[in-house]
Amino acid sequence: MDIKYPDYNRGIVILACSVLNHYGADYRHNTLPMFDELLKKNYKNVVVMLFDGLGIDALEHHLKSESFLRRHLQGSISSVFPPTTTAATTTIESGLTPAEHGWLGWSLYFNEIDKIVDIFINKEKNSKESAANYHVAESIIPYKNIYEQINETSNAKAYSVSLFGTNKVTSFDEIFTEVKRLCNQDGNKYIYAYCSEPDSTMHINGCYSKLVTQWAEKIDKKIESMCNELTDTLVIVTADHGHINIEYKFISDYPNLNKMLERPISIEDRATGFFVNYDYKNQFAFEFSKVFGLDFLLLTKKEVIEQKLFGDGKKHHKLEEFIGDFLAVAIADKAIAYNHESNQFISHHAGMTDSEMMIPFIAVEMD
Repeated sequence: MDIKYPDYNRGIVILACSVLNHYGADYRHNTLPMFDELLKKNYKNVVVMLFDGLGIDALEHHLKSESFLRRHLQGSISSVFPPTTTAATTTIESGLTPAEHGWLGWSLYFNEIDKIVDIFINKEKNSKESAANYHVAESIIPYKNIYEQINETSNAKAYSVSLFGTNKVTSFDEIFTEVKRLCNQDGNKYIYAYCSEPDSTMHINGCYSKLVTQWAEKIDKKIESMCNELTDTLVIVTADHGHINIEYKFISDYPNLNKMLERPISIEDRATGFFVNYDYKNQFAFEFSKVFGLDFLLLTKKEVIEQKLFGDGKKHHKLEEFIGDFLAVAIADKAIAYNHESNQFISHHAGMTDSEMMIPFIAVEMD
């Protein structure tokens, strides 16, 4: 497989910056020219809908060329690294790169509590227990979201529609009902809507499952129906990442490698952070290559920082701590879990392949 690096000059971080720029808020990066041209028309409603996992590969595999979404596809853009929900949706909700906001992946090590935390759900990794009696990530690595920034300009009202948004919804159909309701209100608005499908189905059934096709077709029809009922609205449809079917390799199967670790692995299954005991730091890379061969790029912390893999901008003060000593980046169809009891998926993301990195920029204009 070809290695696909993130393109921060043509990706979701600059999509978010286009939104901030349009409403007169501060932004830190370039903007997305094809989005800027559409925004110049000053629609009353600007809606960005993100369907988790619906990358370019999935779009083209599961939907026919004459489908509504593919007819309105303007081009492909890049996710962030790692191409995963935690990093990518935080980017689109902040206008910051992962290097800036620090929400690098599903599981991060916090030295403040000496725990690896699944940061979205605030659970200690591989546990059903809360990591602390407060939300660890929101407390230690907070960021200012795009809705606050837009609302402060008084140029528009900004909303997020999702299970965890400013406007909470609990079902697929409710997402569209709430977006339509907001669009029909007076005044300029920015509306971001998030849907966890088809990602949830892909994880369990594989990224080319017929069940995923059913979800893609359902999303396509629902968006077309919604757009037919809206006026003076620009709807952008995109994703946070794509998917790839994978096989797992387990650290516990390799005692010589396992004994070198200071603590369990973190970040993501296909973008894995390793904290290595001091006595083994010179041997780790050799032992890792024996086990994982050419399926991963193994980078030192210094190499990750120098390559700006997590993006540019002002580096978050916890970035280097979160990375660990080494970062293993998947470039084939493998993923890393600690042992056979660890959570495992049939299809996953967070690696540097085209299927995971490239996402759609779909635009529908309703005058």
